[in-house]
Amino acid sequence: MSDIRKDSEELNQDEIKLNKDNAADEQASDTGVFDIVEADAEDDNTSASGVTEKEAEPKPAAVPVVKAPWPWIVIAVVAVIALIVVLVVDRGGSGSEAVGELDGKSITKADLMDELIKQSGEASIGSQLDQVMMYKVIKLEAEKTGKEVNEADIDAYILNIREANGITSDEQFESALASSGMTVESFREQVLPQLELRLVFEKRLAPTEDDLKAYFEENKDSYGEEEQVQASHILLSTKEEAEAVLKQLKEGADFATLAQEKSIDTGSAASGGDLGYFGKGVMNEQFETAAFALKKGEISDVVESPNGFHIIKLVDHKDAVTASYDDVKDQVKNDYLDSKINEGFSDWYTEAKKADGYKNFLTDEDATAASEEPSASASSSPEASAAQ
Repeated sequence: MSDIRKDSEELNQDEIKLNKDNAADEQASDTGVFDIVEADAEDDNTSASGVTEKEAEPKPAAVPVVKAPWPWIVIAVVAVIALIVVLVVDRGGSGSEAVGELDGKSITKADLMDELIKQSGEASIGSQLDQVMMYKVIKLEAEKTGKEVNEADIDAYILNIREANGITSDEQFESALASSGMTVESFREQVLPQLELRLVFEKRLAPTEDDLKAYFEENKDSYGEEEQVQASHILLSTKEEAEAVLKQLKEGADFATLAQEKSIDTGSAASGGDLGYFGKGVMNEQFETAAFALKKGEISDVVESPNGFHIIKLVDHKDAVTASYDDVKDQVKNDYLDSKINEGFSDWYTEAKKADGYKNFLTDEDATAASEEPSASASSSPEASAAQ
């Protein structure tokens, strides 16, 4: 695999690793319920082969698929202490139920909770309880829609995430999850709230075909494919070396063989110089201009770039593809709902907590006691929302 393409074709664990430290303390932000973990746009300036950052790293616009975000932080990672809170408050029964034993005496759920509060403080445990209760509010409101998320829905959501992040194998996916201390099964459970929120917001907003078509038109570029080329190259340190190799090629030498023998781009040399497919704006300007000007099967003259001197062979060319609404309407609907969740979760959650009698005794929050704004319209009330 070429160093030029490895950041786009191989899974970068650091780029999609979920932020475990922040997840435990964060709930809904002002702009949406969960923060999106995105690939870091900055990496090492130069690869081992001398390829610059601009050439080595594809820009997001070059990805020819609809981008699904890597799962939102709060969904993707639940702190250990939050899981303990679930153990205490979610299993029913009394606080006298034993969770351990020492010297013949039981350690109860109540003992555990008391110790957690003593060690971490009510504010900290109360914050974790808020997170657990947020999931419960989401599930409760989803149940009110009369629909439920099934295994096929989860499969489709995960497939979209994998495709958007360039994850092509189960092994890559499992490795990415393991780097965040997760398994496929735990991940499936933890993306469930997002799919439940789609049910809630679909009923709440009842988007029409016109709404979805308008969203599609606004984001049309995200659903098509850019013009792309597949190219191979041989990278040399000096112009003299490059001209010597070009002469051999013109005399009938095999391009892939010379790439393996001569190219200083060690990443691509092993595969005969193959760089795979890429769109415009991915490689540096000199390389891109030369590559896109070639015809299929044609070999360039020596091309100088900040990385050295290239000889480029065009392997294949794909024209840009414009998606039609009918081809992607299911994805458009999901993307539309996700955008509305990000925009409107905070207001909806405030309404839902009040409607569901939300009370956190550790933080003294009582959503049912919150005073209504005099100017609040009936359409924004929990009752009106539930009726939609």
